[in-house]
Amino acid sequence: MCGILGRFITSEATVPLKEFRQSLDCLYRLSESRGKEASGLCGVSDQEVTILRADVPASDLIRRKEYRDCFDDLNGSNIKLVMGHSRMVTNGDASNPDNNQPIYRNDLVVIHNGIIVNDSEIWKNNGDLIRKAEVDTEVFLGLMEKYDYQYDFVRAFSLACAEIEGSLSIALVDRRCNLLFLYTNTGSLYIAVSSKGDDCLFASEEYILERTLKRLNRGWPDRGYEISQIRPGDGLFIDIASGARQRLSECPTVKPFQGSHQRKISVLSIQSNKRKVRPVVSDKERKTVEELVSIDIDKIHRLRRCTKCLLPETFPGIRFDENGVCNVCNSYIRIEPKGEDAFIRDLKANATGTNRYDCIAPISGGRDSCYILHYLAKEMKLKPVAYTYDWGLVTDLARRNIQRMCAALGIEHILISANIKQKRLNVRKNVLAWLKKPELGTIPLFMAGDKQFFYYAQLLKRQMKVDNVIFGMNKLEETKFKARFIGLGSVGKKDNFYDFSGTNKLKLFSGYGMAFLKNPAYINSSLLDSFSGFLSFYALPPRYLRFFDYIPWDQDTIVDTLRSQYNWEVMSDQDETWRIGDGTAPFYNYIYYHMAGFTEFDTFKSNQIREGMLTREEALGQIDESNRISIDGFLWYCHTIGIDPVEVLRIINSQRPLYEK
Repeated sequence: MCGILGRFITSEATVPLKEFRQSLDCLYRLSESRGKEASGLCGVSDQEVTILRADVPASDLIRRKEYRDCFDDLNGSNIKLVMGHSRMVTNGDASNPDNNQPIYRNDLVVIHNGIIVNDSEIWKNNGDLIRKAEVDTEVFLGLMEKYDYQYDFVRAFSLACAEIEGSLSIALVDRRCNLLFLYTNTGSLYIAVSSKGDDCLFASEEYILERTLKRLNRGWPDRGYEISQIRPGDGLFIDIASGARQRLSECPTVKPFQGSHQRKISVLSIQSNKRKVRPVVSDKERKTVEELVSIDIDKIHRLRRCTKCLLPETFPGIRFDENGVCNVCNSYIRIEPKGEDAFIRDLKANATGTNRYDCIAPISGGRDSCYILHYLAKEMKLKPVAYTYDWGLVTDLARRNIQRMCAALGIEHILISANIKQKRLNVRKNVLAWLKKPELGTIPLFMAGDKQFFYYAQLLKRQMKVDNVIFGMNKLEETKFKARFIGLGSVGKKDNFYDFSGTNKLKLFSGYGMAFLKNPAYINSSLLDSFSGFLSFYALPPRYLRFFDYIPWDQDTIVDTLRSQYNWEVMSDQDETWRIGDGTAPFYNYIYYHMAGFTEFDTFKSNQIREGMLTREEALGQIDESNRISIDGFLWYCHTIGIDPVEVLRIINSQRPLYEK
């Protein structure tokens, strides 16, 4: 979930220090797309290992004097190695320097891309190992100590990897010797080696290396670099003094990290003092929130509902015929999957036959996208590359599930990280604006910032020269009712309730414009981001395939496969497996539930009824539990965007529901 990068040159390489630094600057700027919350570097010279860590983005770090000093210290050394890290914070808050990378423990220094999802369990089972920080990477170094890597590195590394669950792409050095070790279990690590073997660059993505080398070649001689991918599950030892390389799979038993160097380690941390540790939920706050998250179930049960599905009378634009059946049911068209043969045919129709990957598979950490990755790789034997757009409200649980899937399948994962701090600030501004004048129609503004998912998928498709993007949108899960509260309640002559083409898009845009005029608080610095999201979702042509247009959707098969084969994680306080990757869902579903008497689960289960997947009686028996709000999820959302959950609930609860008007 981060970007790792680096370059080394041997004493035989005629590379000016100015070029060396410029190449690292470029690698850093490009790698920042994978994480913008913290950064760090490790410089290795003949005499010293210098570690610099900062709770600022990489683009900020490279402007710092401390960063420049690191390169000055390398001047005159026969060994010049710098490896860097651009971090997306998962485990361990960035305000604690020990959580930021590089991570060092005794003689080992490592930078890590990925998440070790069972680190807490490993620490618990190895009580003799002392934990020094919260970051998950440290447990890998602890296991290397446990298995005595100094005696036999390959054995120790194999045993450590056998205990680890999750993704591990690393660059590692030992201060006592001249070896650099590169490894990945997903394929998210590339190297570029000069024709003489005396100069090597590495990064988490091939595109980052291509762009860096292109810039280098414009100002410095082309040294004939060749880019290659570190094979998933394999590693590479590189002697940074001579440039000699040997693959991990070719080393049945070695002691590569034994050496006579006694380099000192110096560590410097830069703290911006702008970051705050996420507040810990107190027992008192949790109890208050539990008391305030209350729904008048009896009144909701008395709502008139469609006699065929679950949709209530408060659903926007709903009408009932003489039999009590709603217009959504009467206009519903059954889903007819095209089949796997048609899927393969349409994939081939776009294929050029010249790409390393068959397709890009966007993955959010939710059940459908995770299952699609499994199906493409295991059932169809295709070679996908996974892609995630993290806008700051992807849950930690979803991030862990993404890494589980990619590690288990050996699939490269491309992460595009937004400016998470700014995104969360934008969401906060829109939520605070909404609280001044609560309306159901403007709730989608809370999620406007995630719609660039579609834009970056197309951008990545061009950058990687991949022919197909496979999205997991499911027609059963359509929730366009959210936008219909803004003024599209009338479904038109054809009762095409989910028609959002042409005129309706203009009506939607106009509806938001009117809402902004009524509530000027929406006219804030988030406006451009919201508009960009609108264009990404509604204006960009859909140049992708939808997996479930071809392959039948079956919830039991999907969840059983993920739980049994990948130890896929679910929420601790909610049985539902839908929307667990979306940190906004508990918040907006509570608003819909309180103010309208239904949530998106009512629409989802109604579609399942129409498809014959559930009876109405079964759905009615499940809906109260499905609509139960996750307290953990609600609190996480409020604290993540920086709002008071108690005050917010009091404002929401003060709104008169539609079913009381």
